Amino acid sequence: MELIIEIIAVITGLLSVWFSKKINVLVFPVGMISLALYVGIFIHNGLYANSVINFLYFIISIYGWRNWVRQRTTVNNQQSTDGGELKVSFLNKKENIITATIFCISIILICVFTPKELSVRLDYITSAAGLIAMVLTSLKKVDNWMYYLLADIILIPLCIYNGLYLTSLQYVAYTILAIMGYISWSKEAKQNV
Repeated sequence: MELIIEIIAVITGLLSVWFSKKINVLVFPVGMISLALYVGIFIHNGLYANSVINFLYFIISIYGWRNWVRQRTTVNNQQSTDGGELKVSFLNKKENIITATIFCISIILICVFTPKELSVRLDYITSAAGLIAMVLTSLKKVDNWMYYLLADIILIPLCIYNGLYLTSLQYVAYTILAIMGYISWSKEAKQNV
């Protein structure tokens, strides 16, 4: 039964990232299926930070889904909620500094307050990167893909170490999709300028 649940989680997770690459709102409802399943999978395998983070992703997905379908207008280069869709864009310099600072502080806190076991620290670091990526996805920021890419690359060996072989293959696919997503979203953002 565990293998079937993992297979469903992998398939819906891959579909979700594919929809994200295509800038399709189905990223959220399909992803929420995968996220709910992974909460249980990670708890069962002792990856508690990833379990909590998947629950938080689920909550952020509700916000992102709503944010992507909400109508917007732009007045004096400021977005408001009235008409038009949320456009894909890059973080500006200030947003980029804030995001990078939050991530760096997270890593420092993880190193200070978590057990020294490498797999535990990597679990928390990938959770921090993933949380930032999910928030940026909900805001349609191209930069989300860089944080996903970092988390995916770390999660491949972490999942192998924990015996989650299908999930590690999923993160290989996620790595490829993150690169493709970054290219696709970058092109879209450049057209939106």
